[in-house]
Amino acid sequence: MTDPTRPTRPDHQARQDAEALGVPSENLPEPTDDEESDVFEVWDINMPSVVLFLGCETQWRVVARGMQGLLYWIGIDYTAADVLLRARPKREKKRYPDGRLLNDLRDMEIAAREIMNEVRE
Repeated sequence: MTDPTRPTRPDHQARQDAEALGVPSENLPEPTDDEESDVFEVWDINMPSVVLFLGCETQWRVVARGMQGLLYWIGIDYTAADVLLRARPKREKKRYPDGRLLNDLRDMEIAAREIMNEVRE
């Protein structure tokens, strides 16, 4: 059994996924000297929420705004999130209830939406 207070280190793809979702690199934790530059820490207990959020990366509802065609990120399609929640193993569902993960997803969505919708000059 893993210790939920011990951080895990997602692979390079997880960092790329976060950046693809619009998370600026300056908002990602700086690696320490003993880590590779593309690694950041996620506590074990938070990993299912992060995996759900990253799994929804192609499920954002987006509209164009203004004549410049700037994108406005509305939010995640929760129907798609529900599919990911239902596909989880039973053991994981018991340990990390859907309601908790959905609340975490909403919190991450709100934070990501603010960053992605910042006016860029």
